[in-house]
Amino acid sequence: MESLMTISFDDCEQIKTDIYPVSVHCHSACNLVIWRAGSDPNQEEMGEIKKYIARLMDRLADLMHDYQKFAPLVALIDMQKESDAWLQITGDQDWHRGRFALKALRSFKEESIEAAKNRWLGALSTIEYTPKKITPENFGTALLEAIESAKPPKGVEPQLFNRFADILKVSVEAGENYRVVQSWQDELAQDINNLLGRPVLEVTSLG
Repeated sequence: MESLMTISFDDCEQIKTDIYPVSVHCHSACNLVIWRAGSDPNQEEMGEIKKYIARLMDRLADLMHDYQKFAPLVALIDMQKESDAWLQITGDQDWHRGRFALKALRSFKEESIEAAKNRWLGALSTIEYTPKKITPENFGTALLEAIESAKPPKGVEPQLFNRFADILKVSVEAGENYRVVQSWQDELAQDINNLLGRPVLEVTSLG
């Protein structure tokens, strides 16, 4: 695991016993803050705990920015005992307005803290991707399958949409796949050119 900087708080006196920071790991993937939770707080206590977590995470973010550590900020709560309260605040994170990501780790179920750190701080996993060439034949097949399950977009009259779908289906079944594909390519190229603000793609090059 490639870690640029690790700070441990194990030797520090803990201000709060229900949850407290254990370590900070600065990495190009993210800045990971490990918290340890050993309690099952009630709803009233959780309000103060949220303020405490958010305040400290904000201070850590400011400190990391001072050291040019701009990776996303992640808080990982190491749950020592089962608690619906901790799972609830990780499930609904509107309270901190997206300033960081908050995840739970169930140590009481023997989930590994080291494995979790490796997932967040390790190298990105990749999978092989083989693009599939679109031909008039397989495009027509995919289009017919899509027509069967398609629903009218919002604001479009169902009868008008069904009429358009029927015409499209007849065109494909009549062997006019190439014309349909060419029309789709023309529209796609135009959309890309409009998005980029200049004519990067030529329709004639898409055949």
